[in-house]
Amino acid sequence: MAHQDPTAGSTPPSDKERRELWHRLEKVRMTMLTTHDLEGELTSRPVTTQQAQEDGVLWFFVPIDGGIAEELGRDPRVMLNYVDLSDNLYVSLRGTGQILKDRAKVRELWNAMAGAWFTQGPDDPKLALLRVDVDRGEYWEPDVSKVVQFFSIAKAALTRTPPKHVGEHREFRN
Repeated sequence: MAHQDPTAGSTPPSDKERRELWHRLEKVRMTMLTTHDLEGELTSRPVTTQQAQEDGVLWFFVPIDGGIAEELGRDPRVMLNYVDLSDNLYVSLRGTGQILKDRAKVRELWNAMAGAWFTQGPDDPKLALLRVDVDRGEYWEPDVSKVVQFFSIAKAALTRTPPKHVGEHREFRN
């Protein structure tokens, strides 16, 4: 997808669309988390979404003493980017992250896959929670099939005229 003007044609999502977005993100699960490193530069790594609440709170398992915890201690601003090619969904979220040691919440979210990284289970002393409170987000959803998208883009390339409409773009604030 070529870069588009983020304000062109963007309308806020309805409450129903926002609820659906959080449910879809929980299904995507994998996201790229961007934080600020020791020099203040942006750095990203994949993390697994454990829960996406409709109020814009996202939960992740992270090491208590790893890079994410250290970076958030200096600068809590984060960005999360989700892509689901099978569902034609592209999401970018900004917010504030904090590291928590809430064992009740860990137990609520615990799953077998987390045990691959935190081998002592939900009581692993290396395990912490990353809570991200999303304050802004935007997402793009093509409203036509991939075949139609391809032909639209191919036609635009041949005619040297950018495609006029490649889907819905929504922006929101919490």
